[in-house]
Amino acid sequence: MRGDLHTLERVCSYASVVMLLGSIVFLILAAACAVLGVWSFSSSDIREMFTALIKCGASDLSLAAGTVEMVVAFIIAAIALKLIHGVMVTTMDRRSPFVMENADRFKKLSLLFLGTSVILTIFEYLNRSDAVLTACLFLFCILICVIMYCLTIVFRYGSALQTESDHTL
Repeated sequence: MRGDLHTLERVCSYASVVMLLGSIVFLILAAACAVLGVWSFSSSDIREMFTALIKCGASDLSLAAGTVEMVVAFIIAAIALKLIHGVMVTTMDRRSPFVMENADRFKKLSLLFLGTSVILTIFEYLNRSDAVLTACLFLFCILICVIMYCLTIVFRYGSALQTESDHTL
């Protein structure tokens, strides 16, 4: 058992750093995307480069929707990584992943993706007017939401078993 616990702590230690750095990178990307999106309205060279980068149409509405969609996606990714960072830190500190704080974090992730699915779907449709791609994005977000909620249930059950086991010993 010692080897498994030690490995878990090491992996969580490294993963927590990676998650924190990833969260910072996504926030920087969100800021850069916002700046480039605003800048592209005043410079035709930047507009041409930025519309090709985010694959949006030439209209102002498509550019604005594409910019907002990218900024929201990067911010959601940063929040998700920060929540997973919390799972890693709690697992490392408590020496078990099955604690209620982790279950609550997975529930927050589930709700985050549920809310995001609607927002991203609207902006994706405004950006590209492609109903099939928009529906796929919506279904993908809902799938992630369901998976995170299932993890919430698993971690709540694991927490109850962990508490029962700790009281038995």
